[in-house]
Amino acid sequence: MSDIGFLFAGYGVIWVILGGYLYSIGRRQSALRRELQRLQREVERGL
Repeated sequence: MSDIGFLFAGYGVIWVILGGYLYSIGRRQSALRRELQRLQREVERGL
């Protein structure tokens, strides 16, 4: 493999890792948003 091939492979790996990281952050944010909404409903019912 040539030097440019290694460069593209390296960038490809970085983009895959970055994409996975952003996906996991998005999933955690969605879960936190649902939990916050649930807690807000419980507080409203309790008052």
